[in-house]
Amino acid sequence: MGGKWITRYANINKLYEDVDLAEIAEEHKSKTGGEPVIVVDGNGVVWYLYRNCDFHCGGQYKEFREACRNLTQKFRSSGVRLVFFFDGLTSAEKNGKLVEGSREGVKKSNKRLGKEHASNSTAKVPKQLPEGLIPCARVIFKCEPSCEVRLCVEDYHQEIAQFAASHRNCLGILSNTGNFLIYKDVPSMFLLHSKDKQGDRGVRTMRYCSSDIASHLGIQQHHLPAVQTFLASDTINRDEMRNAHRRIGELYGRKELLESAVAELVKNNTLEEMCHIAFGDRWRVNVDRVKAEIDHYSYKRRTSERTPQSSSWSNVLQHITDKHSTGEIPAVLLSVAKCRALQVGAALEDLSNAKSGITSLGEQLQRLRSRIYTVLLWESGDGPFQVEEKVTRKTEVQRTQVVVQKQLPPSVVHPGLLKLWSGDLETRWRLFSWIVGFPQPSALRSLEPQCLVVPATALHFLRHETCLLSRHEAEIFAVVAVTVSGLTPQQLAQKSIPTLDPHAIFLATLFIRTALHVLDAAAVCGLSFPQEADCHLDAYFDGKLFHELYLSAKAQSFRRVGTHASWNPSHLNPIHKLLNIIEQAN
Repeated sequence: MGGKWITRYANINKLYEDVDLAEIAEEHKSKTGGEPVIVVDGNGVVWYLYRNCDFHCGGQYKEFREACRNLTQKFRSSGVRLVFFFDGLTSAEKNGKLVEGSREGVKKSNKRLGKEHASNSTAKVPKQLPEGLIPCARVIFKCEPSCEVRLCVEDYHQEIAQFAASHRNCLGILSNTGNFLIYKDVPSMFLLHSKDKQGDRGVRTMRYCSSDIASHLGIQQHHLPAVQTFLASDTINRDEMRNAHRRIGELYGRKELLESAVAELVKNNTLEEMCHIAFGDRWRVNVDRVKAEIDHYSYKRRTSERTPQSSSWSNVLQHITDKHSTGEIPAVLLSVAKCRALQVGAALEDLSNAKSGITSLGEQLQRLRSRIYTVLLWESGDGPFQVEEKVTRKTEVQRTQVVVQKQLPPSVVHPGLLKLWSGDLETRWRLFSWIVGFPQPSALRSLEPQCLVVPATALHFLRHETCLLSRHEAEIFAVVAVTVSGLTPQQLAQKSIPTLDPHAIFLATLFIRTALHVLDAAAVCGLSFPQEADCHLDAYFDGKLFHELYLSAKAQSFRRVGTHASWNPSHLNPIHKLLNIIEQAN
């Protein structure tokens, strides 16, 4: 659902206040004695924090972590506690739309990228958020003082709005999506200034209130869901909505904006009358769709799902749900545990006519996911069993039933998830090593710092199990993994990429997806190397650094890593140690 119309209308008519959060927080605390809280639309704030970074090389994760910490520090200084919400489970209907939208977006990006690369210019490809940012954000914000992280179990917008409406100390929702103002009893919405600088000490925002917007439109707040639906329906096709807008405008007069005409439509008519005016002879076809969209803005009572399996699996599932809700584990684990279809969306280069001939990264990494499923679902019932995946391919979105066998090597023991997560560390490492296809757990455990376990296992898997990565390409990733720790976010941000190489973009995406799967495997096994906050992408990867080194290596015909390297010579031994572990064959 698009909420752009409500913020657009408010901005044109100046229906917002420019406020200092510290003053609002102090006023709230003096009146109520409670700690002021702001609920954060996590997905939206990630876009805001990353807005000036690189969108094509794979991600600037150090700079992103610094931006996250600067933001939370400002809110702490203003006396506000933040509760971040991120997407959790997605409905089957919405999941299908996301996969199809991902495919179309990637097709457009690839077409533009090919043209720009052919002309040897810096690509102006449409922005796609690097896919490692949301998983990193969940971990970064959870570790920050005065911050709480939640992953949604049901509808993302509904859960955020319902939390804000029911929390007695909530000042409002921080988001760039006006949709939240349409829900009942949401106090207000805050929008961060796009010109906000990292060095600024305070937090100045624009505050929007739905009551002001409804009053200016001449309607009651409870009319807003209907106004939203007739302005931007998700279920009625665009041509039909354009015709509806024309009819509404002709009847009520467009005035300054279409919003005013739609407000006239909804305030004095029944639902059937609104649909008859808007859709003419086709009103009966659309009335149920309109009603369903309006009803979507009503809060739903959460119902517990029945679990047909044994009571022991019910306990495990509840434990996974609790860890999911508090942001302790990746969102994908609950989705698989509850047998929801798993979305494996398109990545840049997936759908192009690449020389490698790869149809989909999702398909290439399926074996790794399959072993994660085995460990996660070990207690869920008698095997074999299946996990449904929606994999985006070049010409279609394919539904794949992944058969998961309940089989482990004789040397690997699965004591059950609850015992695994609280039990013997050696057992956890053995299961993890089996999932990622690494032959010697002791070699992985010897790596220092331990965050290098993630790139080591990801690159080993890509080298030996999928054979998607050459040795010289793995060397470049190893150099980045070892050297990135010695560079500041500012040094990384200053790097300039003269031209984008499509294959380097593909390799970065390949690595990030595999690393995220490795982190999922670690979460299933109860590992965190030693803390989750220390083993995410900023510890061993930066997209611009990788792209720079790739272009340099390509210009030198991919010479082996040696004394000719331009980095600190002290890095050479750690790089070679990491490469030796990566090159261990199964």
